[in-house]
Amino acid sequence: FDPRVPPRSLHEDCTRLRPMTQPRPSSTVIVLREATDGFEVLLGRRPRGHAFGGAWVFPGGVVDPEDHERQLTGIDAPDAAWRAAALREVAEEVGIFITDPAVSSPSVLEGRAVHDYVRSAGAAWRHDRLAYLSNWVTPEGLPKRFDTRFFLAVIESEALGPISAELEVVEWMSPEVALHRYEIDEIELILPTIAHLRMLLPFTSADEADRFARSQDHVDPVQPRIVHRDGKVDIEIP
Repeated sequence: FDPRVPPRSLHEDCTRLRPMTQPRPSSTVIVLREATDGFEVLLGRRPRGHAFGGAWVFPGGVVDPEDHERQLTGIDAPDAAWRAAALREVAEEVGIFITDPAVSSPSVLEGRAVHDYVRSAGAAWRHDRLAYLSNWVTPEGLPKRFDTRFFLAVIESEALGPISAELEVVEWMSPEVALHRYEIDEIELILPTIAHLRMLLPFTSADEADRFARSQDHVDPVQPRIVHRDGKVDIEIP
């Protein structure tokens, strides 16, 4: 796997490796929708000065304390906190509430307020619509490390709601278009995003990708590692 040169900030972090730090549990959601020709994925650009600033990413973030409260989230599953975080982050960042019945918010909600809003609306999270796809762990030695579970979510008629300040702009684009725009330096992508977009390339529909994710008996963690070659820092996937 050759992801080209990682973002400058990552190179700077790699040149001053830290002692072992525990990765923070996190969730990321690859939101898909069917399109006239194949399917599209939702990507948003992080503002400069934020984590992964300037890069186009999938919605996601760390698992917060409220995501562990099953009485609050209403999610009963072995990985309930990760699923609660995934659903909350999609609602926070792009205003998509994956619930039954469908709900929407006229303003940006954050943290516990997202779960409270769903409950007050008489709705429930549809965590079953999240298909667990992969688990990526940040390389050892970096100052910020994440143990991230990637989920697929196929949506139909849900419209985007208010966009949070964590994203400057969001766009639907096919995996092929996103990777092409990256190759011609039109957009910035980080390694996990590139890897997952490439993973989606063989599928002809969002439902086909969803079926693949659900067919997996086991998901092994992927932990890239930092390597030094000829005085240069690079990242490789075992």
